[in-house]
Amino acid sequence: MRSDGSKCSFDAVWCTLIEVGSGNDRDSTYLIKHAPSDRVDAPSPSTAPESEPASKRWRTSNPPPGESLEAKWWPDRELGRAFRRWTGIPPARGEGGRSAALKFLVEHLKVTDLTAVGTAPRTALPAIEPPDFLARVQAMVGRLGTHGPNEEAPDHRALLDLGEEVLPALQAFFPGRLWFNRWEPHVQPPKGRSVSGLCRTLVAFGEAAVPYVTELLRSDSEEIRYYAILVAAELPHPLLIEPLATALFDDDQGVSRSALYALEVFQELEGIDNVKESLRTLATAPDTDQRSRLLAMRALAVLRDEQSVGALIPALSEPSVLGEAAWRVLRRLTAPDFITDPDAWRAWRDENRERPRVEWLIESLDHDDEEIRAIVARDLARHSKQDFGYRADLPSEERQAIRERYRLWWSAQQSAND
Repeated sequence: MRSDGSKCSFDAVWCTLIEVGSGNDRDSTYLIKHAPSDRVDAPSPSTAPESEPASKRWRTSNPPPGESLEAKWWPDRELGRAFRRWTGIPPARGEGGRSAALKFLVEHLKVTDLTAVGTAPRTALPAIEPPDFLARVQAMVGRLGTHGPNEEAPDHRALLDLGEEVLPALQAFFPGRLWFNRWEPHVQPPKGRSVSGLCRTLVAFGEAAVPYVTELLRSDSEEIRYYAILVAAELPHPLLIEPLATALFDDDQGVSRSALYALEVFQELEGIDNVKESLRTLATAPDTDQRSRLLAMRALAVLRDEQSVGALIPALSEPSVLGEAAWRVLRRLTAPDFITDPDAWRAWRDENRERPRVEWLIESLDHDDEEIRAIVARDLARHSKQDFGYRADLPSEERQAIRERYRLWWSAQQSAND
């Protein structure tokens, strides 16, 4: 039941959305519960959601079809659907193919200053503390790991007051009692602080928690990796870039998708350009398995990597879905569409390579293809935080008028940055 008294429907089934978060819309997630009534009570402390993976080897979390977090990534909806199909297929070369791709990525990831991932100095529990110090910390962390939403405050505060010495215990008990179950249908995953009381405390420690989160990202458990990525997304730090880049190729599609989201949050960090360069190399490496190349292309599209345009043009002639993927990513990044004509793509790139991508998008607001106009409109609105009332199906005169407004907006942005 909505606040205005109206009902909502999803897949022709009555549903209720349970909000978990801090009250800020950007911190919220919604679990969709199918039920015969219009109301579903939030879980009580005795009914913590259990995170049970699907039985299939190639696993994925369970967002519902339609609009979701991925709509932000894929203004080109067909591209999003295509990548969900393609990357759900195991690599033809099996585990060997995936391992080779990861080895290739790490070797080409030029982060010489960041290769000490997981080796940052750790503060041991101090020997000068009373003998029961460790037991007290473990008891508080244990209780924190059982709290439901809004029950964690006393132990959360007490652990923060004790300082960084409690971080090893937080890592050992991670993730604690979950407030969010990724296997339930959901519109989008929550912020890391809204995953559990323990995760909230880990996020609150900020940079001090980064080495411990890095180790969690390398866990053998896909469940721990998944929830650790949600925490990592709240702690942008260069040390997290390498394990997140590796997680892009995780067997678990939920882990892979979440790593992509986290890296998008890290866009301004030192080292992210090296990730993009490595992904460009991997996406076009002929001796790498198809699934890994597709995942690399997907990441380049989500990260809006303008420099991948030149790298992907030769891939248009690749067999199977690789050529189609290269075409779709090129169209997604640039906004024109020359289909599989490499000469036309190269001519366009040579003419526009010195211009910022925003200008490519603005120019295509009046493109002949309505689908391309829709892609451009969603990405520009995301970039500018406004849409000036633009719709892809507006008459040409109105589209041109709004395009001029975007040009004025962009000119003002450039002037402000000079």
